[in-house]
Amino acid sequence: METPPRWARPWRWLVLLGAVALLAALPALLAALPVSAPPLGAARLLAKVRGSAVAPYQGYAESRASLGLPDLPVVGDQTALLGTTTRIRAWVASPTLWRVDALTPIGERDLYHDETGTVEWDSGSNRVERTVGDAVVRFARAQDLLPPELGRRLVAGATPGEVRSLPARRVAGVDAAGLRVTPRSATTTVGRVDLWADPSTGLPVRVELTARGATTPIIVTTFLDLRQQPPAEATVRFAVPPDARVDFEDAPDLARAVDRFSPFVLPDPLGGSPRRTRVASAASTYGSGYDLAAALAFPARIGRRTREFLAAVPSKQGPWGQASEITTPLLNAMVFERDGAVFALSGTVGFPALEAMASQLARDGVEAR
Repeated sequence: METPPRWARPWRWLVLLGAVALLAALPALLAALPVSAPPLGAARLLAKVRGSAVAPYQGYAESRASLGLPDLPVVGDQTALLGTTTRIRAWVASPTLWRVDALTPIGERDLYHDETGTVEWDSGSNRVERTVGDAVVRFARAQDLLPPELGRRLVAGATPGEVRSLPARRVAGVDAAGLRVTPRSATTTVGRVDLWADPSTGLPVRVELTARGATTPIIVTTFLDLRQQPPAEATVRFAVPPDARVDFEDAPDLARAVDRFSPFVLPDPLGGSPRRTRVASAASTYGSGYDLAAALAFPARIGRRTREFLAAVPSKQGPWGQASEITTPLLNAMVFERDGAVFALSGTVGFPALEAMASQLARDGVEAR
């Protein structure tokens, strides 16, 4: 074989470096190419997004949230989701059959859902938790931060007069059509929702949520890799490792425990807001549109950790007595004790709405079931 002259050898390295640089820059180059999403119109795209729950997909997404919630002893794992970057792998066959993995520095926490309930697998502790059924009210989990889940929830209450189109954007290989929702309510803390979705399936691929008065999003969740095809059956069905510890749970978090075991029944309406949950219980949601609030009521005798919560945040006096109040640009919350009951109120509304609810609970109390 003929040996190339010495002066030509450095060009091999230049060609190799150029190829590596091109490969590294390929995602950015693809994103910069003209986007050719067909113009759908805001109302039509909104309808497609709402109907996209049946669309199967597999992908990897990242969610960045900066709500600024304090580190609370009662709900530490849930608040962590709303204050950091969450890396998520998802395999979704249908609304009832899916698997979502939350990736952590030391392993992963996998959540499987089928027709009977959920299975959570924590690889770090080698523990399996099986939960039968679905909760009416529960805390946030990684699945809720996926672009399709968050996107559909955020546009569920939008009216045609609150939406307009945004320029198309390429996300994870999808020429996605854009939609902006600007709530008309003067009392919600939601400023706007920007969403990009596949124009053919309506599947949201990127969501940006901005609080009222802010200029930058407080939550951004986007796919980095996406395939819109059903996952293999074996991927979404959990097989218990032979050495794993298996626990069966009826109440996997405080919200569901309250709903199942508390003897109280919250009123309807509360603070002038109608109940959104169909059945009255100790865990309910209230409001309409983007004015959403959740309420929990449970006996004070089981509230030792709640007292730790009360001592950790600032308090305010009112008709309800002394209440701990937590404020963020998007979510506000109150927790207080009254007549042997602990009440927790939170939502995407200002404190006047939460305090109206607290005043009614202090004045009228709650019924027993």
